[in-house]
Amino acid sequence: MSKQASFEKAHHAEAGSHDATDPSTDGSEKGLAVTPPRHPVGATKAWLTVLGCFFIQFCTVASVNSFGVFEDYYVSEFLPSSSASRVSWIIGLEILLQLGLGVIGGKLCDLGHTRAVFATGSIVYLVSFFMLSLAKEDQYYQVILAQGVGMGIGVGLCYVPALVTAALHFPGRQAIAMGIVISAGSFGGGIFSIMINQLIPKHGFPSAIRATAYLSLGLLAVGNLLITVPPRPPKAVAGETPLLYTPYLLTLFSGFLGQLGGLFPLFYIQLFADSHHMAEGFIFYSVAAMSFSTAFGRVVPSYFADRYGVVGTYIVCAIINAGCAFIMFGASHPAGLIVFCIFYGFFFGSSTSLFSPVITALMPSEADRGKVVGVAMAPVAISSLIGSPVGGAIIGSSLDWWKGIVWTGVLMGTSATIQVVAREIHNRNLRSRKAAV
Repeated sequence: MSKQASFEKAHHAEAGSHDATDPSTDGSEKGLAVTPPRHPVGATKAWLTVLGCFFIQFCTVASVNSFGVFEDYYVSEFLPSSSASRVSWIIGLEILLQLGLGVIGGKLCDLGHTRAVFATGSIVYLVSFFMLSLAKEDQYYQVILAQGVGMGIGVGLCYVPALVTAALHFPGRQAIAMGIVISAGSFGGGIFSIMINQLIPKHGFPSAIRATAYLSLGLLAVGNLLITVPPRPPKAVAGETPLLYTPYLLTLFSGFLGQLGGLFPLFYIQLFADSHHMAEGFIFYSVAAMSFSTAFGRVVPSYFADRYGVVGTYIVCAIINAGCAFIMFGASHPAGLIVFCIFYGFFFGSSTSLFSPVITALMPSEADRGKVVGVAMAPVAISSLIGSPVGGAIIGSSLDWWKGIVWTGVLMGTSATIQVVAREIHNRNLRSRKAAV
């Protein structure tokens, strides 16, 4: 049997474990499937692991999702010599390391070093977070070293391992587990943005950062203790992890474009509200509203994805998300801004949450999931590095918001279209194999 045929057979075995037919697969071959155990080490340990991974993501990814607050504060007060585009390189670098180090973190998990990876990432993140509180005003290099490099490395070592570890407890139903874990970063981003916005005016930047870092310290400690590492699934024959599978490569390109355009509203929403002279108290909560909406968007569609198909659900959410980008044209007043934050946040969270389950759905069950998910994060990491600064350059110093809105909508629409093509190629491959049996 060829490697391609072996891959497709293995994929059918995994796809058949879903309760309902995945619209991205041909469900007529369920007879080939071997139903995996519902929870390899028990339901209690499985859900405690999800909770532990949730706490880890809550603390680490929150620093990324709350950067809209940092962006506004850095540009207006703390880094007055730096433009919005230059400040955006801080978050671009942090996200680059968050996603780019997924290859390393994921591979180390595949090799059995999951706990060591979590511990190392947590320590690096916390040390860097506390170092950020020591940064001096208008010292750009200190901020980018602590927040962009140090915190980015910490987040990067924890991000993919948290997703993979949670998913391994739910064979064949990984979308809901991964969705819950990914949502943690959005909930954390909302909490962090409220805390920092409230504490900086009252106690200053250093105290606000230290208070948030202490919260992270407690939750990271609990999260590391709650995690149980399940046994690895049987390995595929060496060399059969199909990284050159065309739908997989197209999905990576789709994720690259979606992230390239999709981050613009997330990181510039508070500056957008500020530039439209909205009430200060209302502006403070705009980032939180976006983060909480994103969090719910990362959980709810994941439930339907496990029931009705991961790839199809992902495509629907991506298409709606592209349309929601244009709601920002009507967000120049408080009511419009709230509507935009809710809808865009929800569907952006949906599309980003389902990206990892789509990747695993295209892979055979024996593949090194840490490896295939980690590799998939690399192009997304690159787009994350350049996406926010490019968005800042597009709107320019005159803040031409319409250019950024069109940029987001067009790229996300293109991303959804490419994923439709990827699904069609995947379905044709499965039909061809069925006809050959």
